[in-house]
Amino acid sequence: MKILLTVVLLLGIFSTGTKAQNASVEENVWGVQALMLPLSVYNETKLTNSLALRSELAFGLSFTSYSYIGSNTRGTLSWAALPFAIVEPRFYYNLNRRVEKGKRIDGNSGNYWSLFACYQPGFGISSGDIDIFPAAYIVPTYGLRRNMGKRFNFEFAVGLGYGWEFQKYDHPDGHTYSHTDSDVLFNSRVAFGYLF
Repeated sequence: MKILLTVVLLLGIFSTGTKAQNASVEENVWGVQALMLPLSVYNETKLTNSLALRSELAFGLSFTSYSYIGSNTRGTLSWAALPFAIVEPRFYYNLNRRVEKGKRIDGNSGNYWSLFACYQPGFGISSGDIDIFPAAYIVPTYGLRRNMGKRFNFEFAVGLGYGWEFQKYDHPDGHTYSHTDSDVLFNSRVAFGYLF
């Protein structure tokens, strides 16, 4: 009898807790985001009430300036337009608090922690002075999204992670040489979006 009473009390506590915490990410969110570049199309799919999986195809610009040792002239500015495939599980941690304060959570408007995983397939359009190699990045990220009207939103995110560039060169001696270059990287997102 004591075990039955304990089970009933625990079920009552858990059911009360779940009723109080009914805020949830949306089942399926489609949108586009841009702030000049990158430009992206994304989908967020609900995994749990506070966890969503973001899938994204993005198009961004990269700039670099080469300087040569012993040269008195500045390096030339080169550019590349690159496609990216991104997968990002997001944990929206403050949805219940936003609902309690009367703030909107539609379109997954809230604060989140995520693991930004990005792949660049090694092709793109460039000014001719840039070698484009496949690359991968993994960046733990903190971010927030806020609604602006019914369909528009603003997103800001920052993170510090690690990236790998998989370089491959054809040498004049007939051999192909490969090298993986890796480094710590800072990633940020400042974008305006539109929800479909």
